Amino acid sequence: MKDIRIQDDLYEYVNHDWLETAVIPEDKPTTGGFATLAKDVEEKLLNDFAEMVKEDKYPDKYLENACRVYKLVLDVKRRHKDGIKPALKELNRIYKLKNVSALNRNLKEFVLDDLALPFAIGVEADMMDTTKHCVMIQGPSTILPDVTYYKEEAAQQRDMMLGLWSNMVKAILAQTKLTPEEQETYLANTLKFDSIIATLVKSSEEWSEYTKIYNPMKVGRVASLLKPIKFKKLLESLFGYVPETIIVADPRFLKGFSTLFNEENFELYKSWAYVISLLGCTSVLSEELRELGGMYRRALSGVAVMPSVEKYAYQLASSIYSEPVGLFYGRKYFGEEAKKDIIAMV
Repeated sequence: MKDIRIQDDLYEYVNHDWLETAVIPEDKPTTGGFATLAKDVEEKLLNDFAEMVKEDKYPDKYLENACRVYKLVLDVKRRHKDGIKPALKELNRIYKLKNVSALNRNLKEFVLDDLALPFAIGVEADMMDTTKHCVMIQGPSTILPDVTYYKEEAAQQRDMMLGLWSNMVKAILAQTKLTPEEQETYLANTLKFDSIIATLVKSSEEWSEYTKIYNPMKVGRVASLLKPIKFKKLLESLFGYVPETIIVADPRFLKGFSTLFNEENFELYKSWAYVISLLGCTSVLSEELRELGGMYRRALSGVAVMPSVEKYAYQLASSIYSEPVGLFYGRKYFGEEAKKDIIAMV
């Protein structure tokens, strides 16, 4: 400490003693003040969930539903017995797709069941008038954390990370009903489709310019650029009417959509959708598949072990029911006086 001068390295000077003793938990990627706060909240709510389940008493129907999810995850024996089977029924809907027309007939169900599509659609508060909501679309996520990893100057990192990801996918695909030849084809097609996505979507730096995600566009123009997707028909089936304006978060992606998704690329999309949807299921399947499905993420973040079953059960339930769980925590541990205090400060 005596060798560090404040004028040379302010961060090291202030934090040296803490850095010498700080320990990052095995199942977390970071530590620090916010991480400690989150850990304290998690420990309290873990106890609360266990107590509610034990006594079978819940403050409201939302917490009861959250605890139902919690109990399903805790039932390790049942999940082990079911294995990958619960996912295969859903994945078979993708496997059976023959062409774009077949996808268009199933678009609404794919959106509602969170199966992978070549675009992302959601309803958000309108940032220009938060009393209203709007339909927003953007491109799908890439396999790698950022599109900059796909550039040639990052080829070594790109290949290393895609190798890790591919090894994970191979191990998971081996548990499906796909033939070995289909498994190889699906993986190769997925990587190819992902490489096209990377040429169209924004980098993390571009996403940080938050105001630039607000790009209102007439629905007719959006529908034209999304062809051969029948976008207006999808909107009608989801909402009962067609909104006049769509918020396009990433105009470059929309303008290049036809290079990503078309009749010629359909088999690439189908393979990618199967693999991405399968990976999205692994966390709620058997413990073996939960561990396999988290290998890539843990490798990137440096997390040594996956969360315990109890922690994961709570984390999943509280992410699905985040608002009612948050309200429950606030009421129990802060109360109305603290709420009034916060409102006054705001």
